[in-house]
Amino acid sequence: MLNESTLNTYVGQPISQICPHGFDKPDDNHCAHFVSHALQLSFGYTCALAKGRAGAAAANLRVHELFPHCQNRREVLECPTVGEGLIFVSAPDNFKPDGINNVAKKHIGILLNGRVWHYSNTNHKVVVQSVGEFLFHYSTQTNALWFGSLPVQCRPTEFGTCS
Repeated sequence: MLNESTLNTYVGQPISQICPHGFDKPDDNHCAHFVSHALQLSFGYTCALAKGRAGAAAANLRVHELFPHCQNRREVLECPTVGEGLIFVSAPDNFKPDGINNVAKKHIGILLNGRVWHYSNTNHKVVVQSVGEFLFHYSTQTNALWFGSLPVQCRPTEFGTCS
């Protein structure tokens, strides 16, 4: 079950401490990587595959692969204060009801009751902030927020127990 206690175990952690497969270069984007480890989402291109370990349990690395696994996808027009799911930010034209364009400026976090847990690639660690703050993740562009229900295969896990 998704709860703040579980998510808070990741706050302040760098990806090098989260990923047991060593996919942790600071120049790589780790937002989907963190989300997938925390929720145990292992499909598509994973950190194990990226390290040449086919068949190992691992976490998805790509935002555009996570988006279609969410049900009830919709644009968020007001900052939600209740509920849980995944939240995505990018330029408005990058979103389609059935997918998100594979562009550099797209980001994902875990939404729970008005707060977003996500991997700050700038600070190289997991952070938590309000939905309003998350909306301005890319300060040099107009952003849109989209929400999706947690993927059905989601199994939230505490820091230190990721595969």
